Amino acid sequence: MRLTEKVHHILTNHLREGDQAIDATAGNGFDTIFLAEQVGASGKVIAIDIQNSAIRSTEEKLESTGLIDRVKLVTDDHASAMRILIANDRGKVAAITFNLGYLPGSDKSIQTRPESTEEALAASIQLLSSGGYLCVTAYRGHSGGSAEAKVVEALMRKFQNEGHSVDYYAPRSSNSSPVLWILKKN
Repeated sequence: MRLTEKVHHILTNHLREGDQAIDATAGNGFDTIFLAEQVGASGKVIAIDIQNSAIRSTEEKLESTGLIDRVKLVTDDHASAMRILIANDRGKVAAITFNLGYLPGSDKSIQTRPESTEEALAASIQLLSSGGYLCVTAYRGHSGGSAEAKVVEALMRKFQNEGHSVDYYAPRSSNSSPVLWILKKN
């Protein structure tokens, strides 16, 4: 099972009609669409991306699937957007997804950074409801990807030491393949 399929499988069994979810790195919009389908007509998804092109692509997909009314699109760095959300949404979010790296087919110099990702993940713990899921896929095969994955790993170990459940998935193929952390907030 691919890592994205694993995330979707877990969240399919978790998310319910009316839930709130966040796609912290909207990219091409595939996770946003999945989350919007899962939370239903009374739910809400916030999709964040630093690139206007990613938000436009996500918006187009949402319009074509009829799910645009369930999603708030935010063009911003995931760290600053998540910080702002804490004021109104602390403890209310059922699931948050991250796909770290860069937008496939785009400018590879525009990518998530370890510092902002660390800040966004720290905000995520505050946003999650009890029993909520944080799913972080880190792509290690690009410049800076390995360093960012190490920051995520350190933070996940810290969260685990604080009593949250954390699972780790890594393909056996290489040190540069993507890895997945799934945290369930206790």
